[in-house]
Amino acid sequence: MNNGNAMKYISAAMLAAVSVLSSFGAYPDDTTGTHRFYEVRGAKLYTQFYGHGAPIVFLHGGMAFFDNSFAKQRDYFATYRTVVGIDQRGYGHSPDGPWSLSYKMMADDTAAIIEQLGLGPVDVVGHSDGADLALILARDHPQMVRRLVISGANIRANLSPEEKQRAQWSPQQLAAHLRELANWMPPWIRTDYGKVSPDGPEHWMTLLAKTYDMWLQPVVIEPADLKKISIPVLVMAGDHDFTSVEENAEIFRDLPNGQLIIVPASNHGTFTKRPELVNLAIREFLDQPDDSAPSR
Repeated sequence: MNNGNAMKYISAAMLAAVSVLSSFGAYPDDTTGTHRFYEVRGAKLYTQFYGHGAPIVFLHGGMAFFDNSFAKQRDYFATYRTVVGIDQRGYGHSPDGPWSLSYKMMADDTAAIIEQLGLGPVDVVGHSDGADLALILARDHPQMVRRLVISGANIRANLSPEEKQRAQWSPQQLAAHLRELANWMPPWIRTDYGKVSPDGPEHWMTLLAKTYDMWLQPVVIEPADLKKISIPVLVMAGDHDFTSVEENAEIFRDLPNGQLIIVPASNHGTFTKRPELVNLAIREFLDQPDDSAPSR
């Protein structure tokens, strides 16, 4: 399959993964934080803590992990808040296991961590896949979340015609899709994974296959479910994000207590492309009094 034909087989979700991961760089050394594994729902999740004060839980995107997702947020927010970073099942330092991946499962895992730590209700910041699971967390576990920030979320997958027929793919066709996707990703993404994963570098393609299967689910969250999320939610996206401004406006309008910010001169990698602006927007949103929600 040549590169021209490959374009037809990679959906917007796949391109998003490449876009965001291309925006990441080296992550800072862990010199001030603490970390440990927590056993929840049959999995072990690597969780890190920095700073002091009211907690903020950070949720990374697909094929990434906390360290290389929020390198430009960690120390900024740790000056006045407790930063909690969770590596989801199979990602980063957390081991994989005999399960498929889903946003629902990761949302329930995150709720279990928050409950085990006795943190709730907490502020949550989610990016890309982390934003999707954060919306489901707020829907299914409203008592766990005080305020929510999402960036680069999507409410439906933009599947190509070929991907809509994925049930008919042969193992060889699936393997070809995965190879194309893997080849498009910057090499250091796989290198970062290999440095920290307890499953070893050779497991990376297995994780990519699981993540790809999750990305191919047509609906992430129904608009009717967004209407059930009553907490304040800051919807963020780059002006050149993979999810359109119109879809982000749709998410914003369906949330009863939503706010919207489109980050200028930015793509899907809002946290690394415009960190000063993004950090300020998040800080001002989280510091708002709980009775300051704008009326519609």
